[in-house]
Amino acid sequence: MGAQRAQESIKAMWRVPGTTRRPVTGQSPGMRRPEAMLLLLTLALLGGPTWAGKMYGPGGGKYFTTTEDYDHEITGLRVSVGLLLVKSVQVKLGDSWDVKLGALGGNTQEVTLQPGEYITKVFVAFQAFLRGMVVYTSKDRYFYFGKLDGQIFSAYPSQEGQVLVGIYGQHGLLGIKSIGFEWNYPLEEPTTEPPVTLTHPSKSPAGR
Repeated sequence: MGAQRAQESIKAMWRVPGTTRRPVTGQSPGMRRPEAMLLLLTLALLGGPTWAGKMYGPGGGKYFTTTEDYDHEITGLRVSVGLLLVKSVQVKLGDSWDVKLGALGGNTQEVTLQPGEYITKVFVAFQAFLRGMVVYTSKDRYFYFGKLDGQIFSAYPSQEGQVLVGIYGQHGLLGIKSIGFEWNYPLEEPTTEPPVTLTHPSKSPAGR
């Protein structure tokens, strides 16, 4: 019960009333190039249960979550891998990198998303720790981190057009022991409307 409450508390930080997000327009995330479709099908056949909004892995250790940011999208991702384990993850929010989440050490791989590109699906592989990840984007690109060795899960949004907006989970001294992904619609571009000028009819002089 304590772990469930902590997970719900982490995820609740992304549900802020009044936050405006819009569905992704353009090509559907499901329309991918043949090689990406083949990899997606292979991983789906190898993978275990697929859930949206869940934590994957055996769990245990210290909780972590990316910073809640309602003004910027995720524009990049760093994943550190060492001793066949995913040590840590780090997201880029707008032009700034968030704090590194997880254990120390490992070699870091970095991905920069293109303008208007979003992460739309993630495959993760676990044994006692997170062993590897494959990240898919809305522009038919995919990136490997570590090795897909162990039990494979797929994470994706529950609504079409939603994208990755946050990562949370648990880590120990050696690496990440569980991980979850938060999905929402992309932020809308701010619009500026001209001020409305109210005019009042002038009164006629008395007697006219």
